[in-house]
Amino acid sequence: MRLTAGLDAVRDAGKTTEPPDQPGLVDATIFDILGNERRRACLHCLAEHEGALSVSALGKQVARAVADAEADSDELYDSVYISLCQTHLPKLDAVGLVEYEQNRKRVRQGPRFDAIRDQFEAARTTEKQSSDGIRAETIVPILTVAIGAAAILSPPAARTVLLFGLVAIHVFVLIFVSTSPFTISH
Repeated sequence: MRLTAGLDAVRDAGKTTEPPDQPGLVDATIFDILGNERRRACLHCLAEHEGALSVSALGKQVARAVADAEADSDELYDSVYISLCQTHLPKLDAVGLVEYEQNRKRVRQGPRFDAIRDQFEAARTTEKQSSDGIRAETIVPILTVAIGAAAILSPPAARTVLLFGLVAIHVFVLIFVSTSPFTISH
């Protein structure tokens, strides 16, 4: 049986907490934590830094990460800073993902941060794989247009060859994408 700590550990979140003695986090807790954009941005920023950060510096980074073009940056920073101090950091501290020193307004990775770090590493690996190569979703439409245009402009005997080639490319791509271990469902 795997021992876990859930969101019930948040009840004493008004002060710096000691994480429960239990070693893991339940999936529901991780989903809840990652279900909030500001908490995700906060954890992502902390994943990039090994040492402690001031809540002010973290708030600026989180505000930049969640900002949209129409947001007033000063108002957004104020909102992010307050929500970090009052809600998000105490919640993350209570489950051991961060160590939040409320009196010094400092935060660092907590003893259970590795449970979330794996999520960020998986996301980075997926982003890198998708940006490293040319994707089938990009190649197939280009080839379709090029071969279709060539088929229209070519003599009737060549059209048949070109159209069979187009079908063969589509079948090849479908087979490759369905058997590739790196495919990601969107």
